[in-house]
Amino acid sequence: MGSGGFADVYLAEHIYLNTQAAVKLLNANLASGDIQNFHTEAKTIARLVHPHIVRILDFGIEASIPYLVMEYAPNGTMRHRYPKGAQVPLPLVVMYIKQIASALQYAHTHRLIHRDVKPENLLLGHDNGLLLGDFGAALLTRTSAMLSTQTVIGTISYMAPEQLTGKPTPASDQYALGIVAYEWLSGHCPFQGSLAEVHHLQLYAPPPSLRAQMPALSPAVEYVIMKALAKQHKQRFATVLTFAEALEQASLHLQAPPRPLYLAAGGGTQGHAAALATEAILAPSATPPLLPTVAVPASELPLPETIARNTPRPSRLSRRVFLGSLIGLTALGSSGVLALWVKQQEEQSARATLPSPTASPIPVKSNALYTYTGHQDQVFTAAWSPDDTYIASAGGNIQTRQGDIAVHVWMAQTGQDVYVYPGHSMLVRMVAWSPAGTRIASASEDSTVQVWDARTGNNPLIYKGHSDKVLAVTWSPDGSLIASAGLDQTVQVWDANTGQLKISYTGHTKAITSVAWSPAGTRIASASENGDVYIWDAASGTTQQLFLHKAWVGSLAWSADSTSLATVDYNPDDSVRIWDISTGTGKSIFSDAPANPVNTVAWSSGDSFIAAGYDKNQVRIWHVDPVEQILTYTGHHASVLSVQWAHNGNSLASSSFDKTVQIWTLS
Repeated sequence: MGSGGFADVYLAEHIYLNTQAAVKLLNANLASGDIQNFHTEAKTIARLVHPHIVRILDFGIEASIPYLVMEYAPNGTMRHRYPKGAQVPLPLVVMYIKQIASALQYAHTHRLIHRDVKPENLLLGHDNGLLLGDFGAALLTRTSAMLSTQTVIGTISYMAPEQLTGKPTPASDQYALGIVAYEWLSGHCPFQGSLAEVHHLQLYAPPPSLRAQMPALSPAVEYVIMKALAKQHKQRFATVLTFAEALEQASLHLQAPPRPLYLAAGGGTQGHAAALATEAILAPSATPPLLPTVAVPASELPLPETIARNTPRPSRLSRRVFLGSLIGLTALGSSGVLALWVKQQEEQSARATLPSPTASPIPVKSNALYTYTGHQDQVFTAAWSPDDTYIASAGGNIQTRQGDIAVHVWMAQTGQDVYVYPGHSMLVRMVAWSPAGTRIASASEDSTVQVWDARTGNNPLIYKGHSDKVLAVTWSPDGSLIASAGLDQTVQVWDANTGQLKISYTGHTKAITSVAWSPAGTRIASASENGDVYIWDAASGTTQQLFLHKAWVGSLAWSADSTSLATVDYNPDDSVRIWDISTGTGKSIFSDAPANPVNTVAWSSGDSFIAAGYDKNQVRIWHVDPVEQILTYTGHHASVLSVQWAHNGNSLASSSFDKTVQIWTLS
């Protein structure tokens, strides 16, 4: 029936049962030392009983040639059904991947790695369901003499990097299945060429973008497949079945209507809440809201907004708890983070409250424009593109430090996904657009800063100068340099195009939590967990000023004219301080501690207003001079972790522990 590098397959008939079977003669003359190995592996395979695995009916060795007697699959292979170049509709791809993933998962639980997942080894059974065949490679690939050059070429297109280096894991099968999914969708494997070329590409090159070839493909589907094709096996899905489930969930909203656009009914501080209660959905459809952009595991995907409003809200975990789990408490698990949060509640109850300015009578209202629900975990950062057209946002799971760690790039006014960037292996702490809007930089707990093309997500430059988690990143105003900082207590200034280090600022003695380049371009401000805020020369690294706080400073913001700096002082005041750069004096304002500590701060482009994100789900807008609170935005359901003004000075983007980014305006 067929011939290949591993074996020749014959159609046979059982003499007594009169049933058909397939006999596979393996192309190998087993040495005496391999015979017992073969029997052991064959017994393991024969014990596999699964609806999507070809049954092994018998096995043996004749004249040193091993053979397997297998269940006969009458309808050929998936390669016959879909020849090279053929594209398979997404719903069928999802169905097929689920069937094979369930078979592989079953094999993995029996400690068996298939090692050769490809369309030629996916058979069609009597009911046209898929059957995973040719587990013989699990034995034969361990002896290179049993492989012909042609077979290696045919197989290498589906081989994971670790398998190419002789260290296959169960995740290697997931990688191969990801290649199969890529091939079925696009019509070809991601890597093509000679044996040497494909070998090199598998080890070092990222797969070409699927959406560049198929613009109609959901970004969520591309993200799931690219995650399965991560070079490091630990960066893929936890199991092959999780991969299949995530792909299914990602495919659900391919035909989804545009996400609901939440319009404020009456404005004011309650406008967003009112909009949620009486949401207006643009482009109405009878189709219920579908799941947003997917990440893993699928079981942790958030519910659609209409359902989520009727479910209990998650416990409020603040940015300070998140930082605490990093700084000095890295060894604590999730229980340690929660214990810190409880302790802080006790401490806050005993604090003296700074007087909070009276709210201004200025008739300012907020209009909620859009709630982006594409993230599956907490969103720690959201940044506007310089033209205010796009948002880049990112985060991850505070407990696992992984989860949805992709950077999502989407249209600010509609929430339409442009693409997701899946380059990091751990939680992403900050994203920043280049001043020209052509590139995006992201800082991650994987100790890297990655810079890529803002239009496509391609051509990443990966900066690896830090020895520990990177918590902050900022661009120079001319876009030529990047400053990054984190737990290694250094601020590193480096060339944005080459990654060449220019300055390593070592003035801090504790982990650095925030860094900001002055709009004038001459100074950099950096803050650390012990409350030190240094102002230093961006060209030479010379310290110019030191602003002292009583505890860690978690957020910095320069005024547009570079004459003032706003800082968030977490303890004991939990307040925003404004420092005069020329005199070095500062004053505490905008405090509502202990009832509602502040987490993050942003200065408007015109220097007239400051936005502060609070623990209790709020963003407050303050007029700077005179100090007056003019607005409280209450659209979030958990602590606000970041807030940024649009460059037009009227719109804001705020991200939260509630897994959303919300776009809203002042009126």
